[in-house]
Amino acid sequence: MVWPEVSIEDFPPRRDDEPASLRQDILDELTDHFVCAFNRELLKNSDERLAQKRVIKKFGDPVKIARQLWFDAMKERIMSQRIMTGISAVMAVCSIAVVGIAWILMRDSQLVNRQMLDQLAVIADRPQADSTVVKSLQSTNEAIVRELKVLADSQRPSRPVNELGMSGMMGAMGVGEGEMMGGGFGMESKPAEPSNINQQILKQLEQLNQKQNNQESSASEGMNQISFQLVQDNKDKKPAVGFKGILTKNGNQMESFSLESVSTKTGKLDFGKLPWGQYYFYLNAPWGEVCHVPSITVIPGRDYTQTIVCPVASPLEVPVQFKVNWSTKQNSEDWYLLCDFRELVHVGYGHVLRETANGFSFNSTRKLGDDLWTTIQNQQQQPKGVYLISSDDQVSLCPLDRKGYYENIGPDSLAEKTSINILQGQYTLPLIYLIPKKYLNKLSSLNKSASYDVFNSVRKEIVRYDPYHSESRGMKSGTFGVLNTAILIPSLNITDPMLNDSFGNSKNVAGIQLPRRLEFTASKDQTNLWEIELPDLSSLTSKIDSSKNVR
Repeated sequence: MVWPEVSIEDFPPRRDDEPASLRQDILDELTDHFVCAFNRELLKNSDERLAQKRVIKKFGDPVKIARQLWFDAMKERIMSQRIMTGISAVMAVCSIAVVGIAWILMRDSQLVNRQMLDQLAVIADRPQADSTVVKSLQSTNEAIVRELKVLADSQRPSRPVNELGMSGMMGAMGVGEGEMMGGGFGMESKPAEPSNINQQILKQLEQLNQKQNNQESSASEGMNQISFQLVQDNKDKKPAVGFKGILTKNGNQMESFSLESVSTKTGKLDFGKLPWGQYYFYLNAPWGEVCHVPSITVIPGRDYTQTIVCPVASPLEVPVQFKVNWSTKQNSEDWYLLCDFRELVHVGYGHVLRETANGFSFNSTRKLGDDLWTTIQNQQQQPKGVYLISSDDQVSLCPLDRKGYYENIGPDSLAEKTSINILQGQYTLPLIYLIPKKYLNKLSSLNKSASYDVFNSVRKEIVRYDPYHSESRGMKSGTFGVLNTAILIPSLNITDPMLNDSFGNSKNVAGIQLPRRLEFTASKDQTNLWEIELPDLSSLTSKIDSSKNVR
């Protein structure tokens, strides 16, 4: 088995909801990570056993890491299953409670019915008063009796009406003393005890509706209208139609949610009434351009609306020329500039990361109003974003494989031009390689992840720079100077003492970081001439000798 010795059997028992390829993917990621670290250690010391011990000491037991990565990947499914089990238990308890409450209410309703019949009996025994009052009481009591009769008959249809003593009550209401005495009030008969289940259900529904209305009224007091008005970037500021917006609320897993909406003919994106708090917002143009609003604050009791300026159409391709200002002490005819405009996007499980087919991102941005619109250029079919510039400012597309890595090329096979066509927008240049012309056929050796010692011209010290680390390419904010453009002069794994001597460069230092990050703009309204000013690398040795702070 290939080191590290980790297999499928080292994982926890397989779950039914586990993706089929999860374990193999983790093994591939983990093995790749450990092998890369192992190879780096071998460069320091050729003893394989010692190299393995150092890798394990640095990263830990690979079996434990594999199990932890499996748990991280399955944690959401496991927690969801536990939550559903808990919810089911709570629902069962609530159902039992509802049955108990319904029984108590039914019992109470029977008691109320008995009390109402007793009150009617008392009224029947009273002497007659004013005829108007008597008639009013009679009408009211008759209505109550009819309702009670309907309820009683619906539950106990076999009970005769006279068991309720209706004739006695009717005699008391003025039908006649004889009838009242003859019919009797039926005091010795057993009073009705209807369960009144339907009435109680209706009562509960009314209470639930009232409670829900109260909750909705209370909740609506803490809700705020959130909407966006989209306008085109032109003189008329016409509505921007067909733009898709995704609004996401910040918070934990229980509080966070996302909503989608598409702008109407009036250019409005309406998300309705939502809770106050912090949100972030993505806006996608029909052709794929993206605008990100990282922070939206909704204040309680105040609706939120914002106007966003949108592009009229997708960015166009415009010609761009390069001009390299070489140092007078450098023999520019022997070199090529490899300019890599891409950024790194790392993906993987847990902390095991690697570059994939989508690992390189070539983006351009343009500012409209107060917002930036980003075009993520497709890297799947034809990877691009890397250009070779010759000593006479001729530019050619650097050959890349499907994963975005450099490919070897001969100087005679370069398709050099005076300009290239790229999408209009703003670009950043995080990385420049200075390549000897005779070593263009060994560009693939640059694909190996390695850290370089470079001289930081701002801090006046030596720092570590890794071209395959996302912070070096500007994906995250790092320490001061990390995001500045770096110029590397790698040895390309070739022993050539003259490579360093021609620039007076120290053997332990492979480049320099500029005081700033190089940025360029491609516009259709101007001549796009991108100038690159190379520092005097021959003075690098004296700067390094005077620097004592090494990181």
